Amino acid sequence: MTAAATAGLTRPARAPSLRSVRPRDLLPCLLALALGCAGEDFEPPSRVNGPRLLAVVATPPVVAPGDDVRLVPFAAGPDGAADVTVAFEVDLSPRALATAAGQESLFDEGDPIALEPDGDGAVLDGADTEAAIERVLALVGDAGPGTDEHVVRLVYETVGLVLRVRVTMRDAEGEVLVEGFKRVLLMPEPEAADNPPPPRVRVGETWLSARGAGDPFRCAPEAAGAPEVAAGAEVTFAPEPDEGWLETYPALDLDGRLVEGTENAYYSWFATGGDFTLDVTRAPDREVTWTAPDAAGTVPFWLVVRDGHLGTSACRAEVSVVAP
Repeated sequence: MTAAATAGLTRPARAPSLRSVRPRDLLPCLLALALGCAGEDFEPPSRVNGPRLLAVVATPPVVAPGDDVRLVPFAAGPDGAADVTVAFEVDLSPRALATAAGQESLFDEGDPIALEPDGDGAVLDGADTEAAIERVLALVGDAGPGTDEHVVRLVYETVGLVLRVRVTMRDAEGEVLVEGFKRVLLMPEPEAADNPPPPRVRVGETWLSARGAGDPFRCAPEAAGAPEVAAGAEVTFAPEPDEGWLETYPALDLDGRLVEGTENAYYSWFATGGDFTLDVTRAPDREVTWTAPDAAGTVPFWLVVRDGHLGTSACRAEVSVVAP
């Protein structure tokens, strides 16, 4: 998966992974150095020039065995929508679940299963996750402290096991555009199990919202008319400042001790034109400044909200750029 495509799928969670830096996060810098083009101009990650998979929303993002998870892709294109298909598959073998607890050497490798399409997304069947947990716990048994098997049980019962759902996006001809992973947390008694609410965002003085609408991915103006910005002018994009939906959750610190983690809101901004001063914002500086293109027209934009604990919401809207 390219660095530009990871924006919707790989924001770090705080449990149970203890890694803060991943090799693929460094890929753009390494490529720039290797090619000797560090001084060249690159399109910012916020620019949508072609089909992009900005996020996958899992509902719920934290789930108990036996409960279904619905996965819906959030894709974008230069005209707003993207003519793409997205497929999902997941490895529920004991080896994969043990690997999620950091015990890569336990058990035999398994084969991933494809998730059946369901409307605009797919569903991870709760019966499959329940059977998978029963298999791994039977293999773990009553292993005592200090054993790899005990670690698997401990991680599952305290902070949960991360399921890595492979995501593949293809264009209309079937060519693979993006491959990556969406993570879902599996634990016996889920905590902090909600996604952020559908976004609400202000563009200048105009509020747009996906709350209470038929389409949770569509931010419609709360009053009549789309927001207007003069060509070449600057305007402030600001998400709803109320973050009372943030939750706490169990996590492991670097010494393996159980602690209480707290979610943080991250706002990722995308558009087909113009320039954002920042690609991602968070409190206390949630707002971002956007400079409109010089030409008049309708510019689609997207907002993806993440809570730092696998929860995601997102919406699409438009800004009308008018002649000054």
